[in-house]
Amino acid sequence: MSDPVNSSAASIDGQTPLSSDGAGTLSGDATGNLSADGTVMVDPDTGLAVDAMATTQSNGLVDGFTSLPVIEQVDRAGVVGWVLAAMALIGLLVFFYKLVGFLRRGIFADGFVKDVERHLSEGNEVQASEILARRRHPAARIGLSGLSLPVNSAQDREAASDLIAARARKEIDGLNGGLRVMSAIAVLSPLLGLLGTVMGMIEAFQRMEGAGSRIDPSVLSGGIWLALLTTAIGLVVAIPATAFHMWMQGVIGRAAAVMEDVCTLVINRGELAQKSAANVAGISGLRRAAE
Repeated sequence: MSDPVNSSAASIDGQTPLSSDGAGTLSGDATGNLSADGTVMVDPDTGLAVDAMATTQSNGLVDGFTSLPVIEQVDRAGVVGWVLAAMALIGLLVFFYKLVGFLRRGIFADGFVKDVERHLSEGNEVQASEILARRRHPAARIGLSGLSLPVNSAQDREAASDLIAARARKEIDGLNGGLRVMSAIAVLSPLLGLLGTVMGMIEAFQRMEGAGSRIDPSVLSGGIWLALLTTAIGLVVAIPATAFHMWMQGVIGRAAAVMEDVCTLVINRGELAQKSAANVAGISGLRRAAE
């Protein structure tokens, strides 16, 4: 009579992959390919063993990212929520791009106008040129180019004024680059949020209509707060975008005023050197004299 066969041992041996020498032992590389019941996980498409540990780690990273409070709320808002999130990201990129551009152009360093005015009043154009050459402000570049233009007669001053004004407009246009994108985000984000709210309310009332007399208040309230979520996200995006847009407009307006002051000094530098401080008091007096 033959010996009874251990069914449990046979099943284990059948599920255990063989090594290169035919022994029924598990190799070190296969330990990460076992499922919860001890069997080897095999990809049905390729026939190769699947690394369960790597799959678990990758799924953990994705779940950890999607479980963030902000990402979770945006995901609940649906397509409109993700569009608003993309608009918020674009707004941040535009803001930091403009901020770096302002710093590189020296927009915030505009305290050189008084020194230029003092040297031009003394008739020392060389010192004024040296001050303007050391500055990165657009007004300094415009003023430095204006000092090379003749302003002896009224016709020369008019021609120089037109040329400097054209250069100033080009500089201001360069500073205004990107503001339309920020303005569009500030205007469109609350409208998109309102659109998402209206769509969510329509869906909630459709569910209530389909329920008939068996209306569940929790279903209605859940649909309403999910609908209002898009409006909240839209306002969260619109408020900082509006603030950034207004701030950048103020910075550009101040830079434009500095350009105007420097252009006035450069064009009227001949009169400024001749008149005394009692007759012409700074830039305001020059403007009245030019008019």
